[in-house]
Amino acid sequence: MQSFFLLGLVALASAQSNNGTSTPLPSSTSSTSTLLSASSTSSSATTVTSSASASIITVAQDGSGQFTAINPAISFAQNSGYPTVTVKAGTYSEVVSVVATQTVTIVGENATPSAYAQNKVTISNGLGPVTIGSNSVKGVSWRNVNFLNSNTTTSAYAVSLRGTKNAFYDCSFVSAGATAITSTLGITLISGGYVEGTDKVFYSYPGMYVYGTTITATSASAILVYSKGATVSSVFYNSTVVFDSCSLIQKSGSTNTGVFLAAPNNAGSQVVYRNTSMASFIAAAGVHPTSSTYADYYGEYETTGLGAYSANSAARSTYDHLLTADQLSSWNIGSVFANSFPPYATSDLTWIDSTVLQAIQSGESAQATAVSSTLTASSTSSVLTSSLSASSTSINTTSVASSTATSSACPASATLVVSKSPSACQYANVSAAIAALPNDSAAKTIQIQAGTYNEQLSITRTGKVTLIGATNSTNDYTQNTVTISYSSGQLTSAGLDETTPVINAKKTNDDSGLAMYNINFVNTYTQTKNTAALAADFYGNDIAAYGCSFVGYQDTLLANKGTQVFSNSYIEGSCYIAINTAGASISAQSRSTSTSVGGYVFDTCYVTGTSTYGSTLGLSYLGRPYSNFSIAVYMNSYIDSQINSAGWSVWSTSSPQTDGVLFGEYNNSGPSSWQASTQRASFATNLTQAQAESYSLSTWMGDTTWLDMTAYNLVPSYPLTGPSSTTTGTTSTTSSVATATATINAHPDSGTTPPSGAVLVDSQGQVNGSYTNVTAALASLPDDSTNQTVFIYSGTYTEQVPTINRPGAVRIIGYTTAAPGLSYENNTVTITFAHGLSVSPLPTGHSDAETATIQTTSNKISWYNVNMINSDNLDGLEASYVTLAASIYGNDIAFYAVSMVGWQDTLLTGATAGYQYYESSYIEGAIDFIWGYSKAYFKGCTIGAKKAKSAMTAQSRASASAIGGYIFDQCLFTTASDATVDLTQTVFLGRPYSEYALVVVKNSYLDDCIAPAGWKVWSATDPRTDYITFAEYANTGPGAWEQNVAARTAFENATLLTSDTYSLSSVMDSTSWIDMTYFDSIVTPQPAVITTTTTNVTTSGNSTYDGTTPPAGAYIVSQTAIDNVTTYSTIQLALSALPVSSKTNGTIFIYPGTYEEQLVVAKAGTTIFQGYSNATDDYTQNQVIITYSKGVDTQGDESNSDSATVYATGNYFYAYNINFRNDNGTQDDIASLGFAVKSSKYASLYGCQVYGNQDTLLINGYFFAFNSAIQGNVDFIWGSGAGYFLSSNIEPNEDDINITADKRATNATAAGFVFDQCTVQPAAGSSGFTSVSLGRPWSNLANVAYIDCYLDSMIEAAGWNEWSKTTPQTDGVTFGEYHNYGPGSSICDRASFSEQLTDTSVAQFQLGTFFSITSWIDLTYVDVQPFVVGIGSAPAACASTTSVVTVASSTTSSSSIASSTSSTIPLTTSTSSSSIPLSTVYTTQTVTDKETLTASFTSADVTSVSTVLVTQDNGGTVTPSPATQTTTQKSLTTVFATTVVAGKTTTLKGTTTITYVSTVSPAATTITDSEGGTSTVTVYSTPKGATVSSVTTITQSASAGKTTTAKASTVAVTVTSVKTTTKATTTTITCIPTAAAKARRDIVERAAGAVTVTSTTTFVTYVKTTSVGQAGSTAYSTVTSTSTIGKQTTLKAATSTLTVESLSTVTSVVTDSEAAATVTSEKTVSKVQTITGAKQTVTVVNSAEVIRTVTSVQPASTTTVYSTKTTSLKNGATVTVTPAPITKTTTKTSISTVFNTSTKTSKNAKTCTA
Repeated sequence: MQSFFLLGLVALASAQSNNGTSTPLPSSTSSTSTLLSASSTSSSATTVTSSASASIITVAQDGSGQFTAINPAISFAQNSGYPTVTVKAGTYSEVVSVVATQTVTIVGENATPSAYAQNKVTISNGLGPVTIGSNSVKGVSWRNVNFLNSNTTTSAYAVSLRGTKNAFYDCSFVSAGATAITSTLGITLISGGYVEGTDKVFYSYPGMYVYGTTITATSASAILVYSKGATVSSVFYNSTVVFDSCSLIQKSGSTNTGVFLAAPNNAGSQVVYRNTSMASFIAAAGVHPTSSTYADYYGEYETTGLGAYSANSAARSTYDHLLTADQLSSWNIGSVFANSFPPYATSDLTWIDSTVLQAIQSGESAQATAVSSTLTASSTSSVLTSSLSASSTSINTTSVASSTATSSACPASATLVVSKSPSACQYANVSAAIAALPNDSAAKTIQIQAGTYNEQLSITRTGKVTLIGATNSTNDYTQNTVTISYSSGQLTSAGLDETTPVINAKKTNDDSGLAMYNINFVNTYTQTKNTAALAADFYGNDIAAYGCSFVGYQDTLLANKGTQVFSNSYIEGSCYIAINTAGASISAQSRSTSTSVGGYVFDTCYVTGTSTYGSTLGLSYLGRPYSNFSIAVYMNSYIDSQINSAGWSVWSTSSPQTDGVLFGEYNNSGPSSWQASTQRASFATNLTQAQAESYSLSTWMGDTTWLDMTAYNLVPSYPLTGPSSTTTGTTSTTSSVATATATINAHPDSGTTPPSGAVLVDSQGQVNGSYTNVTAALASLPDDSTNQTVFIYSGTYTEQVPTINRPGAVRIIGYTTAAPGLSYENNTVTITFAHGLSVSPLPTGHSDAETATIQTTSNKISWYNVNMINSDNLDGLEASYVTLAASIYGNDIAFYAVSMVGWQDTLLTGATAGYQYYESSYIEGAIDFIWGYSKAYFKGCTIGAKKAKSAMTAQSRASASAIGGYIFDQCLFTTASDATVDLTQTVFLGRPYSEYALVVVKNSYLDDCIAPAGWKVWSATDPRTDYITFAEYANTGPGAWEQNVAARTAFENATLLTSDTYSLSSVMDSTSWIDMTYFDSIVTPQPAVITTTTTNVTTSGNSTYDGTTPPAGAYIVSQTAIDNVTTYSTIQLALSALPVSSKTNGTIFIYPGTYEEQLVVAKAGTTIFQGYSNATDDYTQNQVIITYSKGVDTQGDESNSDSATVYATGNYFYAYNINFRNDNGTQDDIASLGFAVKSSKYASLYGCQVYGNQDTLLINGYFFAFNSAIQGNVDFIWGSGAGYFLSSNIEPNEDDINITADKRATNATAAGFVFDQCTVQPAAGSSGFTSVSLGRPWSNLANVAYIDCYLDSMIEAAGWNEWSKTTPQTDGVTFGEYHNYGPGSSICDRASFSEQLTDTSVAQFQLGTFFSITSWIDLTYVDVQPFVVGIGSAPAACASTTSVVTVASSTTSSSSIASSTSSTIPLTTSTSSSSIPLSTVYTTQTVTDKETLTASFTSADVTSVSTVLVTQDNGGTVTPSPATQTTTQKSLTTVFATTVVAGKTTTLKGTTTITYVSTVSPAATTITDSEGGTSTVTVYSTPKGATVSSVTTITQSASAGKTTTAKASTVAVTVTSVKTTTKATTTTITCIPTAAAKARRDIVERAAGAVTVTSTTTFVTYVKTTSVGQAGSTAYSTVTSTSTIGKQTTLKAATSTLTVESLSTVTSVVTDSEAAATVTSEKTVSKVQTITGAKQTVTVVNSAEVIRTVTSVQPASTTTVYSTKTTSLKNGATVTVTPAPITKTTTKTSISTVFNTSTKTSKNAKTCTA
């Protein structure tokens, strides 16, 4: 007998429902319409005459119905309880949106209701004809309606669906574009219809059954279904579409082919075609090749036609499965809808038309006869029977047929049989047998015959289930002949462990139990670090396994909750327990409290390792604590040498969780059992015999009647070879169970179970008696001195919680599965709100505290495991803007395992005489984010900073004796995980808010973000350091005092303590109100260990979209005017017009044209440039060009970025389909940038081109490019930022250049360039390049990688270059390549400082890892997946030179090695030729003594050809000292001043009457009926709108007369005032500069040359111009450098010319006369009309809560009705209407300063030196 038994808990949950009401129908209108019964399908039309019957609403465009539009009719019917809306013939152009929840049927007029081709009702538009606009819609049926979307874009749906019970009968869905039917979560039936689209006809998350429908796609290689699954409440569900008895046809006149049945949009796509005909346009492979990428399922059953499986079986994809009849129950209509996405899934089919349902189920029954077993589907099981790739993500599929197809040939039986070769009444797989079990509470048995069954099982039925596998020996699991295998793994961080098990038994309905005999459960997923691959997940009581084997990897056996026993079983993973991976722990058990039921007992087990464990022993552990109250006991077992001598491990170093554990051992044997000399972990217990009795089977499990004791008592087949004597050992001390010491607000007993009497909060309102928000719960607390508890269930609560202020204590507990108050890391409750306040300056009457998400003002309040976030300004875009997460006033306030996140002033400790305590919490911010006046003690907290040069704390006390100050004990001061900048040595511990500030940091870890000085003054002008106490004691880490003594001492205002004088008891008022449960066991948090993961960002966007329509709200730029549209003629004008607020996105839509502008995009928030494009996925067809021609001398003083055509200096910049050009040319050492992004800013380009020459693209911030092209020459991609190029073209336009020049400050700086799936080739029109380098290092730590890129033959063999010969700068560089291809990808002669990346090292360059955050990247239009590890193929290996050497000896061994012989080859500078043959070396040698054997040989004469070019300088050059010659040049500047003389002004008179309407809103009357509770209701009352009539009179002639309108004249008067100021400057230079040689391709500091002082006067002339853009030309110049070699030459002394310009100014005055101006003088007559709105009465009725009523009367709306009155004139009369002329006067002032600069050389000046 060998056993392993466990104990757990079962939790219960409940829900509540809502009721609705209806209103009566309005006045009726008689109508006649053709109506099809909503409940059945009729073969002929039925004419119904209705007088607005009580059940039908009629829509008719001619007004004969109650409504003329469909949308309001549906809304009225749903809200008023009318089940049917009939629609009379016509085309309706409206957009129909259904949002109400009530069931309704819409019936279109049709001559033949069962034929969609005869439909007479069409809803047609280009926006989307029908949208189900709410998830709460509970059933909408449509009959005989056509849905047509005329839009040709990629997302032109005919219907958009969501919610439950949507049905369409005999409807047509046609989209001129893609995605004819799109669906989010929900279920839908389509019957007897027609569906057409260009591509992706069914899209998104469809849960559909499509019956008897004709379907077509009109594009070549189109996809019919493009779907994916979704995660709902942490469980992954598949999207399922079944096509039953449908026809896939090619549209008449179309010639498209290669149409795919389906493709995955992501994991979880399931599509099945049954009894469906397929035309020849279907692709032979069936499903799209991307099916291999995700875990999805596609199948066909009895499909017919030239496109069917049977006609293309050889070419069919392995991911398109040919189903058998016994598998069809999984795809019946009942299964599809019962197992769809919750909460929309339903087993109720009564909502389906009875005739249609009967037809579907008749077909299912007919096919069910092919399976000779009874299929009464009533329990849930998994049915994916095909093997999924071990490397893919598995799908947790569940399906249950709700139909009751049975066969009378198989009588009902309590025992079902599963066989690989099933006979009558047997099943081919275990899933089918489980599905056939009735849910009748009766015990059932499934006998499984020998074989391997590849499937995932789920058992949830009511009633015991017994699984018995065939075996040769019941007591020997190695003799089992039944294996159930499945491949599924999930990263443990994803929280999806429970989707991976081979068998999942969730017996929560009863305690009937589950028994398993002699079955192997094997998860075959490849062993992957930090990846769960479960063999079993058991949840419930009375679960037992006898002689079974469970094999997986991490978390092999999950004993979730309940009582469970495993006897004579084998458990492999991390009873025969075998560890397959070194370093693992066997058990990880959790109990929420010390009194909770639960624990693991291993009795008579064999603990050892598998063959994969490795040779290094002692690396694994018996267990570690999943919680502080974990129980695990090993007794009478054999403990092999794989177990570490400590036996047990802590959970983690930062969170050991050992306080209340019981890790026991008794009477074990084996080399690693607990012996007298064993040094076991201090928290383990060596049990006595009396203690061990508590863990015997009967004592531990209690009731054992449910166990099969015969099987339990079988003798194990394996021996326990170790000694069986009792090991006494040394009994270790067990930690006592944690007890609460706080007398008020005691430590919570559980994080999942509310304390008795607690007020409950549940965001979903599903917990009985709960409030849905925290505000209401706190308002319900009595205003007395009682202690109260609020328990908050998991969820995000978006609210600003009013201040807590009551006499009694309050305890708020957030739901957590971990021990309450232990750690914030697993918190599941978040309270978030966005509220900020600008404090520059602070507005009068406002305070910082008003922005806080939570506030307190009373005493004795404690918080556990709640996240508090102020989400406003989290990126810090708005300066001097406070955003508090918490404002804490009052006394004795405590926080345990909470998280507070804000930007400036996150936590305010407000009470000047209050005490506060913070434990194991997280506080994050940027500026003074812990500040205030209180005395606060921080224990074991993590303080996360986000801004450089800022202080973490700002404390204030009024005096040295005042209460106040901060003590940080065992805290971590580090960089926040979401910080976007490098904070190394830039953050300060604090600065003094007052001159008596007190902050002490002790026993803490100070990370490298802490500045060496540690502390800072308040400001340079106001230091406030006179009486401060800034002290440190016994800290560690790179930021600690001991590591920065000089800088700390230099600050002069901080102290290094020699002893701790700030204990908790000495600084607090008392500790009675503090929960001390974990105080003594807290471990100082440590910085997060940064690890590179292989996870990556996945995309589901589309680069093809409508690029011709401006987005809503966009600013329009066009070179030609557009009717009725406000346009800007230049981009700069539009930029200037954008809102300055950082919270408002600025979008500029640019129509085609070439815009010659230089732009600096400096908007604080987000700026978007979208170029007009009708081919958004092809940048070569871009029609918008922004061009400028400017170059900057790289050797000069001007910044290279000054030449950029577009420079992004604002926070976020996005560009779509725009070309950025700098056409300055290709001069040497001239930077001509096309685009640049500033440091710490973000920019991304989509479908763009960047063209320049040297330094084309500057990246100093964060940059992303997709489907774009970058063209240039010298170092044309450069900078110190981080750039990622995805699927883009990199195009040098010159040879002998370097593509990149990267600069990185430290090896930890997140910077560098990544080229992912790019094409590197010469620019169009260029060829013959042979010496292009992938890059050179601008600094020693440069970081560049090319991954899966095409490298053209232009790439030189070395691949990479040094910076220069004298300054290589290759130390610490990462120049990496991974699986590139193309003629330039050979790795054989690569530079020594480059590397070929491995699967491990390349992971750091994945998009999701390279950028710490990727939310700023717009993935909407990205349809290429960023690379994953393993992409592409490794390059071919390089050939090596080998020879043959044979050495004889008596004892031999043989190996194949490379040649180890040596020879001496003289080094020469001459050219030699030789060739060395390739051969394989086999060396045979004897090793009898430790001797050295040397073999000499002479190779045959060979010829090797190589070319070496050697240049020797046999001469020299002598350069004499330069001389300086100064010349003076004269220059004449003429200043033009223009005087404008205004023209004659003509005054026209007119009279305008303006009527002002004011609305007076009477005070509202409020009636309040209070019945209890406390809540606040705000009622907004708006008086009825008033209508004002405006009449315009037009006089017209009866016949021959005419009306003439004169064109309005516009006169622009411009006056320019010019002022000229002259200044003189004299510059004295102390040395004579000399010019240094310039090197092509080197960007170095320029030596001073000739000094030229230029005086420039610039005038701006305002002229209206018209620009015609033409394609720019490129000037190419080639520089040939010639080196002259010869004898020594003496040069003539160089003469430097110093030029001084002498300038004089002549002023010329020009008088210009303007044209005559016309000024209109109008008389205005005002009339005032006052309208009094109707008085409103608001009645508020309270049920369970007291209502605090606030009545707000809104201004009444005023509607103006315009009408036209026409008066006839006599024949021939003419009326002339003269519009009032417009006069616009603009005065522009120009100030010109003329600088006269003279330069002189100081006396005895010498030549300048470096």
